[in-house]
Amino acid sequence: MEIGREGERMRDAAAPPRRYGAALAELHKAQKALGFYPDGHPRRAEAMDRACGVLRAAMGGRELVLVVGKAGFLATDGGAAVEQNPMTLSLARELFIRRIRRLTLLPDLSCTDLASFLTLLTLDHRTIPAIGGMEGAMAEKGIATIWANEIDLAAILRKRRAVEEHAGEVAADAPVAAGEPPPVAETVDAVEVAAEIPPSFGVLGVFDEPASPEPLPEGGEVEELLALLDLEYADDRYGELARLLGGACGRLKEQEEFERLLPILDGLLGQAWNRAKSLVKRSYALLAFEQAAAGPMVDYLSRLVEERGGDEREFLFAIFRQLGYQSVEPLIERLALAETLVARKNLAAALVAVGEEAVGLLAERLADERWYVVRNVASILGEIGAGECVGSLVMALGHPDGRVRREVVRSLAMIGGNEAERPLVTLLEDQDLSVRRQAIVSLGQMRSRAAVEPLCALVADRDPLLRSLPLKKDAVQSLGRIGDSRAVPVLVELLSGHRWFARHRWEELRLAAAVALGLLGDPQALSLLDRLATREGRLATACGEAVASIRRLTEDPHD
Repeated sequence: MEIGREGERMRDAAAPPRRYGAALAELHKAQKALGFYPDGHPRRAEAMDRACGVLRAAMGGRELVLVVGKAGFLATDGGAAVEQNPMTLSLARELFIRRIRRLTLLPDLSCTDLASFLTLLTLDHRTIPAIGGMEGAMAEKGIATIWANEIDLAAILRKRRAVEEHAGEVAADAPVAAGEPPPVAETVDAVEVAAEIPPSFGVLGVFDEPASPEPLPEGGEVEELLALLDLEYADDRYGELARLLGGACGRLKEQEEFERLLPILDGLLGQAWNRAKSLVKRSYALLAFEQAAAGPMVDYLSRLVEERGGDEREFLFAIFRQLGYQSVEPLIERLALAETLVARKNLAAALVAVGEEAVGLLAERLADERWYVVRNVASILGEIGAGECVGSLVMALGHPDGRVRREVVRSLAMIGGNEAERPLVTLLEDQDLSVRRQAIVSLGQMRSRAAVEPLCALVADRDPLLRSLPLKKDAVQSLGRIGDSRAVPVLVELLSGHRWFARHRWEELRLAAAVALGLLGDPQALSLLDRLATREGRLATACGEAVASIRRLTEDPHD
């Protein structure tokens, strides 16, 4: 039990770096979306809302202090490195070249502050020193819940009060005429400031790439734009081409030319995953991909994966995996309406490919009134193996349909862990025989120590005519898989007994007991197994094999 608690503590200690990595990846997406989409575009607000929500959830009501380096982030709560991915590395670089070495986010993180901070990250890094560095620019914007390069939390709180008081004074002193909107704070024109900075200025000196002189192909064909994108060297021009390609893809979606967009999505994914390209280019490629795949294209892709299999299915899975959350609802809807087994398998596999981003919406569907929807969703959750859905699956164990409960049992066994194990032990007394058998088999697959005594009691339960042979046989086999020596006395008693009624049934159960004792490898069963192995018949053969297995497991390899 103590080992189990220690394992949980280790998992809890490892969880924040994973949560922080996912949250910072969303933060990077939002930053790129602010620079990619024009003002007023709904994707800007959507990206910001998602980034703020995920970051707040990862923080869990505590302040988050990140140490920023060239190689990524380090979280100071435990000193664990944040789980890295291309987006967190790119975000770390954006901060590093703006001379941010430490970033503190307070528990009451404001989404408005976060949007203002990310807007500063969209400015050319060479303009930042001229506007007072990131610290000065953040103070000018009145950002009070995010702090750069501050070590002392008490100092942060003092400065925060000063920022809030200053913001209140500005709001109170600003004259506002009747019927006029309040004045908007002046913003720095990054282009004007950059004109005053020498081209060689920069922290790392790696962003001054030569610009391509050719004009951008306005209104170009998507295939032409994709080819130009692949050949482009300069990050800035690559971003402009990506914007043009996203717009051209939008026009094709309006014309419902979805088939023509498939190779474009494939090409953009290839560029986004190409490690030979800069992180900036890969980020622009992902934004163009999301713009091309959004909206009606997701519905088209969902219909497509339902119909198609083979190698092409894997290509579609890669698209869904990259789209993540926004592809889940269309896939679930089509799964609920699918009429053939092949279609259901294709759609279920696509949701598994999406992975943990699908878990939240899938768990909600466990409350669906249609039993087959709940069964399919439970199966998918088990394949994904996300521990956070265990509570929802346990609730589904009360479903009135036995087919649903059996699938839930299988899924809980695939996910594993103490939270999944305890409810399955209680199912050993379920009224539905098929559910009980599934629980017994699943507990054996999980090697559940908690199930040893209930399974032993089930095997020892009096049944002279052995009407419950399938149940007892499953229990014996599971005890062998679990490998706990507490089962040895019960199995030895079963193997040594003589039964006059239902002899063939008892012999089948004794055969299972002999195999289980061989798997357990406990020497205390050797004398009985040796004696029975001298006789004839299937039981003697099984006992001989069990003897050889125990001696092989217990002998010293150095003898």
